[in-house]
Parts: sequence; C-alpha cells; structure tokens
Amino acid sequence: MKLVDIMCVRPHIYWNDPLITALSIMAGRSRKSPYRVVVVDEKQRVKGVLTGRRVLEILIGRRGTSLMESRGVKGMLRENVSLFIDEPRPVFTEHMPSLAVFQYMVENRIGFAIIVDDNWVLQGLVDDASILNGLKGEDFGLPVKEIMTSPVHSISPDSTLMEAANLMADLRVRRLPVVQRGELKGLITITDLLNHLLVGERHVELLLYDVKIEDIFKETVDRVMSREVLSVAPEDDVGKAIEIMTSRDVSGLPVVSKDGRLVGLVSRIDVLVGLSKVKGVSAVFDLMVSQLVS
Repeated sequence: MKLVDIMCVRPHIYWNDPLITALSIMAGRSRKSPYRVVVVDEKQRVKGVLTGRRVLEILIGRRGTSLMESRGVKGMLRENVSLFIDEPRPVFTEHMPSLAVFQYMVENRIGFAIIVDDNWVLQGLVDDASILNGLKGEDFGLPVKEIMTSPVHSISPDSTLMEAANLMADLRVRRLPVVQRGELKGLITITDLLNHLLVGERHVELLLYDVKIEDIFKETVDRVMSREVLSVAPEDDVGKAIEIMTSRDVSGLPVVSKDGRLVGLVSRIDVLVGLSKVKGVSAVFDLMVSQLVS
C-alpha cells in the first residue's frame, strides 16, 4: 500500500496569514476542527506546524513574551504565523514505504506525519485518526486498562479558564477531565479554550481593543467544558475505544470504573502504541491495510 492510499487532507494555512486565521481554523465548534495545521509558503512548500498548544502558550504569555508585552493580544493576533511555528517534523516524501511511516509514528508516539513531494510541496498527512479508521470493527482481546494513561491530572469545575490554560501548558496535555468530589463532571480541551476566544464576537474585541487574556479567561471551567463526556471502562476492549473515537471523532476518552471513578485517559496514539506493542507493528499495519482495501 502506498502512502497516497492512507493519506488524508487536513486544513493548512500560509506563513503570512495572521495568527487570528489559525485560531479561527482550530477553534471551530465542530469536533473536526484540527488541533494542528501545517504552514506552507506561496508555493505550497512546507514551512512549519502550528498546534493548539502553541497558540494557547502564545496567548497566555508562555511564548513570545516580549512581543506580547509590546503588542498585547490585539497585536499578537495580527502577527504572521511564521513568527510562531514549530519546525516541520516528521516529514516524509511520498515515496517512503507506508509501513516505515507508521512504525516511526508508533515508536515516537507521534500522532501525525507530513507527506511531501521531492520539492517539499505538501501532499497530505498520515495521522492517527485516519489509521484508526482502518482498525474499527475489530475485537483485539486487549483491555483499555492495559494501554491507558494513569494517573490522570484533573481540574475542578470552579477553577478559572486561566488556571486550566496554565495547567495544560505546564503538563503539556490537550485535555483535562473536570472532577468534583471524585465524580467526573465534564472535559475541557485546548480547543474549548480557543473557541471561547471567538464566541459572542469576542474575536472582534480582541482585534480592536487592548483586551487582557486574563479578563477573557476569568470565567469558570464549568461554563465552557463539555458536559457530554464519552468514556470507556477499564475492562472494555480497545476495539470499543476505537469505535467511539472514530464514530464520534474524538482524540481521547476518559476511562471510568464501574463505581464512577476516573482511573485513566486513553488517546488515539495510546491505542496505536499499545496495540503495536502487544500485536506487533507489522500485524497492526497489515490489519489496517486489509480493512482499507476490503
């Protein structure tokens, strides 16, 4: 199977686009809003990657501190994304064997690979979401508890959004379960925080006035969190987690015990890495291929 057969097309942006453009793409209400976007030049050559975490770090002053102090949020959102992008990696040419790309993603716990032609022109992505689509409908005989991340960092519903943003930046996580007296109440993600900046025409205020990010993020987590929390049980087969992730297009699931306790989190990359360790990289890849071509 060639890379083109498992590549997917995701939104990309240009390196001279303002940061507000990236924010608008990442912070849509659809679950399909990308967490990361590839940045290209005017000839579609790959120049970098911008993630939701990087945008959040910029806005709360963790990155580009001197610029934030001199320009403020309004000025930062007007700056070109080229100032903030990360190095584009991993990048593979379209001639690379598909199995080699998949193995690299698994061994390095990276949820995506950028595919280019010989001139570094963007062709597409191979990501964990597209790979899992080729593994759905299977029972693997592997319980979620064997691959989940535990213990889990959480946040209370009465914490502020600024506290949530700082905690995500400190822990380098994309999501935080919201827990009150041991009970899972919701889930808040980086995408939720970024979307909060755009609702109610707030993005207009950000571009026109010197609004402080602390004022926008002063609301409590329970005002923004997702209350409909999809979850799995520790004893559920990994196949069930894959089914929920692919059908509902979510990147991670809380793992909740029968008595309602939050015991872990499982992400798409957790699934791919865990399955590959137990079943073998080649076996998981072959199963994906057989499903996609059938």
